[in-house]
Amino acid sequence: MICMKKYNYGAELYKKLIELDNKNAGIWHGYANCLEKLGELEGSKLAYEKALEYHLRDINDGNFSEKRKAYLWGGWAAIKLGKVELAYDLFKKSVEEDPSYAYSWLSYAVACTKLKREQEAKEARENYKKYLKIKPYRKRECEGRFMLLDAREKATGWLKEYIEKVLPETNCME
Repeated sequence: MICMKKYNYGAELYKKLIELDNKNAGIWHGYANCLEKLGELEGSKLAYEKALEYHLRDINDGNFSEKRKAYLWGGWAAIKLGKVELAYDLFKKSVEEDPSYAYSWLSYAVACTKLKREQEAKEARENYKKYLKIKPYRKRECEGRFMLLDAREKATGWLKEYIEKVLPETNCME
């Protein structure tokens, strides 16, 4: 929903998902993003705090297999909360975990710029461009549509009904 800029649907869906799993970093992060885009800044801040708490938990959990994602999205939650030094550290670890992921480099560049580390920011932007050419990623709207199509295949009950309801409103000109 976020990728497709359907924040009202996204907030509604994330609220239901939080009722099912209130300790999932990604769910809290998505909910925070939707609330932020809808102008509900206080609720957004609280949701980003929860997201950051669970991203950090996932990083410290030895069983968590995708630390790069937890570093990356934990960094963005930290940025949204004004914790730029923490974001810098998390983005740097994200880049170390998977140096070929372009978006990690872009995120790292953002934190470096905010901290006035211009040379590091410049190098990070250069790496972003380099890896984006090697491994480009889809436009956000298309990424969201493909995620929904995939989720529809696995979903049942109210979630499948919900996906069916919003899918016709998605656009992707890829």
